[in-house]
Amino acid sequence: MKWNEYLPLAEKTLSTQFNCTEESNQKLLHSCIGSLTEIQEILENYENGLLITDSNKQGSVAEESADIFWYLSILFRELNIQIIEKEEHSFILDKFNVNRPFDLLLEFIKENLKLLDILKKKIYYNKDMNIEVVKKLSINMFYLLNYYCEKNNTNVSDILDKNINKLKARYGEKFSSERAINRDLETEREILEKGSN
Repeated sequence: MKWNEYLPLAEKTLSTQFNCTEESNQKLLHSCIGSLTEIQEILENYENGLLITDSNKQGSVAEESADIFWYLSILFRELNIQIIEKEEHSFILDKFNVNRPFDLLLEFIKENLKLLDILKKKIYYNKDMNIEVVKKLSINMFYLLNYYCEKNNTNVSDILDKNINKLKARYGEKFSSERAINRDLETEREILEKGSN
């Protein structure tokens, strides 16, 4: 079958449902998509699975990691997930194939895609979500990202502070589409380079 013949036949089984009217599901979808786009930005700093040795690249990795934590915070709020701050995450090494920081990114992507698949089935097939599985995937992503930061000598507490300060400078106390599009990149860069007050 040729591609032009395939196109109209494949369309016959396309779901036109959109079962994402619940605000919670919309937020979960936002989290998955956002995390993946930030991971893509981190991956631009790698060649052959190795981080390019450049201080600007390392700063970018820290900044994008903080942005991913912001997206993960959506999952944790929506699913009411509690993490004990001192909890060890060394079990990640046993559960996932993690020899290099790059491997942690790949494992994060796999967990995120599993969650995205669950959301796809909810949104387009109206299949019920197994919330316990969704929580487990969310926690796995959280620990994978923590361990990734640790492997890159990135202090998570510091990058979370910088992330919030950057977002306060961008939005004040509330999101605005106009301010999301028209950013003061110079001020944000100063905040990220100086750290938190």
